[in-house]
Amino acid sequence: MMLPRLLLLVVASALPLASVAAGAVGVGEGFCSAEPSAASGGCSGVRPPLYWKVTNPTLAPAHLQDLPGFTRSVYKRDHSLITPESHVFSPLPDWINTLGAYLISPAIGAHFTMYLAKMHDGSKSALPPKGVERLIFVIQGSILLSEESGNTHTLLVDSYAYLPANMKHSVISDEVTTLVIFERRYTTIEGYHPDLIVGSTDKQPLLETPGEVFELRKLLPTSLPYDFNIHIMDFQPGEYLNVKEVHYNQHGLLLLEGQGIYRLGDSWYPVQSGDTIWMAPFVPQWYAALGKTKTRYLLYKDVNRDPLI
Repeated sequence: MMLPRLLLLVVASALPLASVAAGAVGVGEGFCSAEPSAASGGCSGVRPPLYWKVTNPTLAPAHLQDLPGFTRSVYKRDHSLITPESHVFSPLPDWINTLGAYLISPAIGAHFTMYLAKMHDGSKSALPPKGVERLIFVIQGSILLSEESGNTHTLLVDSYAYLPANMKHSVISDEVTTLVIFERRYTTIEGYHPDLIVGSTDKQPLLETPGEVFELRKLLPTSLPYDFNIHIMDFQPGEYLNVKEVHYNQHGLLLLEGQGIYRLGDSWYPVQSGDTIWMAPFVPQWYAALGKTKTRYLLYKDVNRDPLI
């Protein structure tokens, strides 16, 4: 499914801001003369780590990097775009040797939090508040997750863990590690209790998406015990959402790979790897993938609960 000609005119007008510069930042050094791909690798020919653009973002297009005060970040009543140059890291409360950047919280109008946690050798997590569930997704490095039962799990990049509310656990890291974490106060339904889930994206099946072309994976069960889910959605260049969505669900989105253009309300935003989006209930939303590589984004969505609750 390709973009219609009229839409291409809109996209073309936004592309100068979406471009990540004449040379993309290489892993750990200088600039490449061309965008490294998963197949060809970076400047040195070495394949870059998965999601490397999230942890090594292009902070602004080259022609705007020297413009004081420039940011692509936007905050509005029913949506926000938070780009990497706007991240503010500070010590996470009760965590050891860990810095965090809250990207979405109730202060913005959300009923959940989404934050980045940067861990190092000797880092250790703290528990969320009482009654709060947590999902951890690894985008760089690795962690060791320990349950209150004594079981342990090693989570690598693209792995995740869902921890039900009030389940005692700890996460430690002995290397540079970046996590994206979602937390929300669990909405109970009598007789239903969620379980601990540990998994990885590549082990989740592709699901049917009638009328759409993107590839969809869901990281959590769709059954009633779970009051939110995390979707992994993949778009090839030129693919776009067929439905111009307007719904009661809230979203928190992290662009893991690729670039494109996101419509939120009446605004059109060029977006790229590392960008975060919050979508309030009923804000019109639509996405198209641009560039030469696929788009992958991680999407929080509240589910299985009556909006009146």
